[in-house]
Amino acid sequence: MQVEVKKSDYQSFGGINFLNDYLIKLGFGSLVEHCLGSRRNTAQYSYSDLLKEIFFICSIGGDALDDSNTLRQEVSRHPGLKVASSDTIEYAFQELKQPTWVERTETTVHYINEHNGFNQLLPLICKKSGMLSPDHGYTMDYDGHIVENTKNDNAFTYKKMKGYYPTLCSINKLPVYMQNRKGNTPEGYKAKSAIEEAIQGCLKNDITIKHFRADACCYQKDVMEYLESLPTPVHYFIRAEINNGLRIALEDETEWKGTMLNYQRIQVCSITETVLGKPRRIVAYRKRATGQLRIDEQDGYSYHAIATNDTQMSEDEVLKFYNQRGCQGEHHFKELDHDFNWNKLPFDTIEMNTIYMYATLVAYQLFNASKQFLSRRLSFVNVEMRLKNFILHFVTLPARWIKSGRRQILKIFTTRDYSPLWNT
Repeated sequence: MQVEVKKSDYQSFGGINFLNDYLIKLGFGSLVEHCLGSRRNTAQYSYSDLLKEIFFICSIGGDALDDSNTLRQEVSRHPGLKVASSDTIEYAFQELKQPTWVERTETTVHYINEHNGFNQLLPLICKKSGMLSPDHGYTMDYDGHIVENTKNDNAFTYKKMKGYYPTLCSINKLPVYMQNRKGNTPEGYKAKSAIEEAIQGCLKNDITIKHFRADACCYQKDVMEYLESLPTPVHYFIRAEINNGLRIALEDETEWKGTMLNYQRIQVCSITETVLGKPRRIVAYRKRATGQLRIDEQDGYSYHAIATNDTQMSEDEVLKFYNQRGCQGEHHFKELDHDFNWNKLPFDTIEMNTIYMYATLVAYQLFNASKQFLSRRLSFVNVEMRLKNFILHFVTLPARWIKSGRRQILKIFTTRDYSPLWNT
């Protein structure tokens, strides 16, 4: 094999230029300034510059802030794109970090950290990019996720590992609200206030919430009463805890119907039972217990139930709709962990790491918005792509900036048709 080396300033990831152009058209800078404010006049980089940089680092496969050095080399000839050092990003995050709330209960001490500006920015990006539209009623999912780490201020989780335990409210896998907590704080703690802030943030952006789904962490009286009290009805579907009273009611029920769920034969029923101080609809299913029976399986069945205020869906429809939260309300955590570096938090404190997590949530939003924009114009981009596939098929593009006749021209080298990006 003969090799000839020719030194040049070609870019390997030329797709970054088109991503930057899209963010300019989106007005990303003004969105960030509206929610996070401006830095001091002497600052060389704005908050939007730094958030774009986090997105671009992820978009070239980077997994650390020091990968800004690689990004800088890639875009060194770009006429307008600025790349800051990792130290500059840390200084800006120091400006944005918020104090941690410390709340003591009889059994533990809770540490909670969030940023109101970022929680305003997340739904605003969804609205401005067209990923969520005002003329549609959406389903909001609430869930927590353990972010295992070895930071000095982490805490033991219920899974006996140390880390943080952030909670997210999301719509169609798009995070619209986040609150970070230490690992010893369960996802159900202060759930009502988090859900209220998330819903109000969506309503301010004309994003209508029609349904709400959550596991048993939200099986709380104040959560249900809040959702029931909203001017626009929100139908909730919450995993119910099988207490003694509910179990007796289900064991006494005679009108069970056979059906299939996840390729398993089960029996379903719908009853009205007083739970959490009020008669509510309970959609339950049971299946034959196998092996040695537990104390709560004396009649040979294991029971599961969903509390809902929806009276129109059938039992099968309720179960199918609730189980969709597995892919719509949880799968984005895998992408955040492995594609957007939640499993490699760069700082030593929860305050700084919370800002980094918000920044990667913004990067995740921009990634999805970019896919939606590009998929309408390019045949080789689709909205189902994971980040690695997106990098391979779109971002990896040999390119070079040249100056000709007082103009900066981007020269790309590819057999793929990128022309719809500058012909529209």
